[in-house]
Parts: sequence; C-alpha cells; structure tokens
Amino acid sequence: NENDEIEKKIFLQIIDFSWRSHLQYLEQLRQVIGLRSYGQKDPLSEFKKEAFILFERLLEKIKIDVVKFLLNLKIVISDNKKEEEKSAIKPMGKKIQRNEKCPCGSGKKYKHCCGRI
Repeated sequence: NENDEIEKKIFLQIIDFSWRSHLQYLEQLRQVIGLRSYGQKDPLSEFKKEAFILFERLLEKIKIDVVKFLLNLKIVISDNKKEEEKSAIKPMGKKIQRNEKCPCGSGKKYKHCCGRI
C-alpha cells in the first residue's frame, strides 16, 4: 500500500534526524561530564543517568514528531495517467486504421484499445 510506504519513509526520516541530534547531545554531555568529578560524583554513573534521560526524551520526541507530521500531512493524488490519455488522444488529420498502433501510447492495436466496438 502506498500510504504504508509513505508512513514508513516519514518514520525513518524522523528517526534518522532525531538520532543524529541525540548523538550530538551525547557528545556534548561527554565533553562536560568530567566537571561532575569536581563535585565528588562519579562521572561514569552520572553519564549513564543523563544519557538514559536523553534517550527517554528521544523516544518521546520521535513519537510526538511522527504523530504531528502524519496529522498535518495532506496527500494529493494527481491523475497524471488520465490527463496523459486525454492529451494523447487528440484528433489527428487522418483517420486511424484499425490495425495501426493506438495514438494513446499503450502500444496496442487501435482495434484492441480505443477503437473497440
């Protein structure tokens, strides 16, 4: 189903963007976590706690972003095929013989396509 494919692509894009920003936050946390040792706290355990909180926020953000995006999404389906068929079937100066290829572009003989009786 096309709708499922669109939802999957949107979901993956949001996860990708959120994961990249999450990695940047973790890098910033890694750089400043060493200062916690001055406060007599174990930097490793502090990093684990902070990273877990960031991960929980990441999951919430992904859920919220996906729902917001899907609720605000408007799918427009164009009828290009119908428009192409209408534009392709224009009256030509000569009469189309039944065994010639159909001018609509289907590749079938005219008698089996648009010239069917």
